[in-house]
Amino acid sequence: MDDQAMVAFPRMAVILPEAERGLARVRHLTLEGEAARRASYVAGEYIPTPPGAYALLFLESESGSGTCMMSDLSYERSTCLEVVERAHGDVLIAGLGLGMILHPILEKPEVESVTVVEKFPDVIALISPTLPKTSKLAIVTADIFEWTPPPSARFDVIWFDIWPDIALARLAEMTELHRRFAPHLRAENPACWMESWHRQESERILAHTAAASA
Repeated sequence: MDDQAMVAFPRMAVILPEAERGLARVRHLTLEGEAARRASYVAGEYIPTPPGAYALLFLESESGSGTCMMSDLSYERSTCLEVVERAHGDVLIAGLGLGMILHPILEKPEVESVTVVEKFPDVIALISPTLPKTSKLAIVTADIFEWTPPPSARFDVIWFDIWPDIALARLAEMTELHRRFAPHLRAENPACWMESWHRQESERILAHTAAASA
């Protein structure tokens, strides 16, 4: 595990107490020994997480079944590191999650504003009180697939992180979001950047799968 990814983000189990709000709930998970070594299973391999306490965000459906939308285990930290490194100017983020990436992003002096679009009001109510108090941050309650920024809005960095799992079927949704929001990138900025969580890794898995079956 990349040590940089571990120290770039705070320990979310310290920031977020176990709590519930409507359909959203935060739970803690303590990992030790073999459980820590096998914490995440991605693309046929186990990815270890340092022993300790971690936070998980669950979202209940109306049927009562719960989905883990996000954790701060090592794999999620490593796959969210690039957006923190690239964040500058005006930033658009789809998906609030645990709020993990917002802590280091909002601390960056080169970041002027962060707009977060989150679909579920219960997630906002549960997570937003634990976020840094700053005028840089605005949270919009909306579905990113339906929300449209003001015509004149431009962002230097756009990050989509709304998926609870890793599935190749998500690539079509990512492609659509990138197409819709490309006009809102500040094109005159050579450092502007737009990405979706696990998109590049998913494309590599898809290419490998296709090559293996050829």
